[in-house]
Amino acid sequence: MIASTKWLISSLLYLVLAQRPVVAKGRYNISFAQLDTCDSIDIDASSGYAYKDFFMVHTLDNNNVKLNERLHLKFYVLTSMDAHILLSVTNRPRPNDRVYEIVIGAGGNTFSAIRTSMGLRRVSTNQDPQLLSVYEPTPIEIVQTKDGDLYVYIPGFKKEPLLHFLDASALSINYISFSTFGSNSARWFYDCAFDGYRNEMEQQQRQQSDEERLLGALIYQAQNSSLPGNLSEIEFNFQMRSLSYDQSSALLRTRMQLMMHWQDERLRWQPESYGRLTSLKHPQLQIWTPQIVVLNGALDSLGVALKSFELRVYSNGNVSLIVSNWELTTWCVDTARNWPNERINCDIQLGVDQNQASIALAYDNRRKPLAPNEHVNTPSGWTFVEIAVTHVENATTFRYTPKGLLQTMSGDVAIGFTLQRNSEFYRLVFVMPLFVTEILIALSFLLRGYRRGALVLIVLLLTAWGLMYLTRHASPHYVPPLMSVYQHIMRISIYCYLLHVAIMWLECYPPRAKAPAWLLAVINCTPLRLILGLRFSDATEYCDIQEQPWRQLAKILNNGSFIAINICFIVLNVKDLCSI
Repeated sequence: MIASTKWLISSLLYLVLAQRPVVAKGRYNISFAQLDTCDSIDIDASSGYAYKDFFMVHTLDNNNVKLNERLHLKFYVLTSMDAHILLSVTNRPRPNDRVYEIVIGAGGNTFSAIRTSMGLRRVSTNQDPQLLSVYEPTPIEIVQTKDGDLYVYIPGFKKEPLLHFLDASALSINYISFSTFGSNSARWFYDCAFDGYRNEMEQQQRQQSDEERLLGALIYQAQNSSLPGNLSEIEFNFQMRSLSYDQSSALLRTRMQLMMHWQDERLRWQPESYGRLTSLKHPQLQIWTPQIVVLNGALDSLGVALKSFELRVYSNGNVSLIVSNWELTTWCVDTARNWPNERINCDIQLGVDQNQASIALAYDNRRKPLAPNEHVNTPSGWTFVEIAVTHVENATTFRYTPKGLLQTMSGDVAIGFTLQRNSEFYRLVFVMPLFVTEILIALSFLLRGYRRGALVLIVLLLTAWGLMYLTRHASPHYVPPLMSVYQHIMRISIYCYLLHVAIMWLECYPPRAKAPAWLLAVINCTPLRLILGLRFSDATEYCDIQEQPWRQLAKILNNGSFIAINICFIVLNVKDLCSI
């Protein structure tokens, strides 16, 4: 009995509440029940600052226009900030065309403004904050008089206009559009029956063009951009634009034009059904595209490399992808180790990363063959010699290792480049000083005294300068052969200077002690004197040698060192310098 009584009371309360609905009103005295009589349009977060849907203003049916008014419109909006209203003469205004753009709650809902161009030329500003809300509708009323005055009101906020602008050359408004800004969303209400503005405007009905109809059909046929069935190969060709190599960081930087072609049977159409269109290129085309990865990529080329490209679909199902300027950075380690005459091989390893699907890349040489070397810009000290496309042989069947690292698999390709150092410049700058130092060292044996020492010091300075300058250009990863030659010249120069000091000491300040017998025997050895180019000792010469053996020793050291150093120069020139 008690349960039945409670049920009866609940039923009676439900019926009473149903007959008398609760009307919830906000600060502008507008309820959501009243907005049910309006038409509405949603501006989602992905739209951003863009006017897409235009409405045509009914100047004849607008029964709220007073005697001195050209336009009288009223809307309601739910948004947190940036309620944009565009009043325009045409439904396709250009960025610099004169329009009336009214922004309520701009700057994070802190001010409002009227602008005479989209995003520019503010002519009226109001600093009243917090006019918009996502929880209660904000009314906006727009009035344009025949005198050129444009008024913007917020009914329920204050009687005075929120914004006012007097235009000496007033626009005849034919279209209106709504928008918002950034990632903000908004919902607009118009043609409301409760306030008497039912027929003030209507959404423009425009027939789709053949291109738009085809675009919609292709997006539908692409089946959410899924992988085409039975696709096992993608043909590609490319045109090199620029190539440079940085040896110190082991980075190869390339720029090319890339073209890719594949077949998607789902995208076929009859040209007669779409105004005889045989191909379509559109920025909003949403179909499957390959995810190209650079397996030896570096820096910004790691992972998926195709980020911006153009697509063109043909009526027979062929798809072309074009990248005009594809910039890549890949690793390339110099293994030649013979600076500055390196000849190294670098490559770009490409593959398709498509969810375990095995899709091979095939180079199509028929469409556009590889360009001649002279058409490739090489902004570095390396010369582009040749290019080749080969398949990367690998038995792996998975794109990623168990640790999640990229690896090559069957079907991947490598675009190989052969690069050669521009050694003519370095040969002229670094090799020629070596020959000069060799000549100066040889001439130093013909001089005596301090002139000889000064010439050897000049050779030391030239060699030291060459070594320091060489370290700015040579590879830091190993000691190049050219640097080894400089080191040999430096050692020979130091030896020559020490020899000069020893000879000066023997000639000017000889030891007072007598020379030992074995030294006299060496000095008097006829074959040795013949080899060194010294005169044979006669009776007078023999006596002088016995009395002054140290000066003869200085001559022997000078001539013997001259012969030994020239032999070293010949070996260096034949072995090292000729190989550079």
